Amino acid sequence: MVAPTTVPTEPTVRTRPTRVTVLVVGEETVQDRVKRAFTDEGTETTVETAATLADAVTELETDGIDFLVVPLPRTAASADTAGEAETAIETLDTHLETVRSATPDLPIMVLAAERTPALAETVRSYDWTAVIERDETRTRLADRVHDLLERHRLTALSRRSLASIEFAGDAIAIVDSGEIQFASRAFAMQFGYEHDAIAGTPWQELFTDDAVCHLESAAIPTVTEGWRWTGSCTGRRKTGPTFAARVRLGGLEDGSLVFVVKPIDE
Repeated sequence: MVAPTTVPTEPTVRTRPTRVTVLVVGEETVQDRVKRAFTDEGTETTVETAATLADAVTELETDGIDFLVVPLPRTAASADTAGEAETAIETLDTHLETVRSATPDLPIMVLAAERTPALAETVRSYDWTAVIERDETRTRLADRVHDLLERHRLTALSRRSLASIEFAGDAIAIVDSGEIQFASRAFAMQFGYEHDAIAGTPWQELFTDDAVCHLESAAIPTVTEGWRWTGSCTGRRKTGPTFAARVRLGGLEDGSLVFVVKPIDE
């Protein structure tokens, strides 16, 4: 195995937008809480309101909304019977699907009386969606909104960067939460995947077990400490054949990983 090299990266600074426009669905009390949360935090915030989700979707079709807040009725998340809770979550699922049809990449915060496992699972199935409990609105809402907005910004930047390097032919992919989020066409082809089918694949499936162990024990900790890592590993194509590859590994400020892979015999 070729000895890995490490290269320091410049420290990055997370910045918050100076102005945020939030659309809140439903209750006036929730609207007031959202306004106070951002007042305490110091960001200039415009809070717009919509009586129903249908009204919100109409509002979202006009540009200018940075974030959507959807409160779950108090009786829903803390329903006394399993049937009532299931119905409430199914309703939320339908609501989120409606919003996603109109604005696929809009960050959304769901406010609930209680953050149940079933609710969390439903929310996790939608990109850029999170849930917090109502009692945490004053203390956590602004931070969670900014976290999602920052990840959204970095992802958009990653997409643009990835699109630009398609022309250079580099085999590069961005990994978040252990799965391929974006990959260049050259990267997908190198591992035997259709370009549109590689997203969601765990990165570990692209390497042999020994290579995964090496990357997890040496490369990823190096990147986590703020360095870039370069070394050799054995890749595995979707159909099974393996190949020796030179791997460059780096990190983005949102914690995602950037893989650049090139077969050694090229």
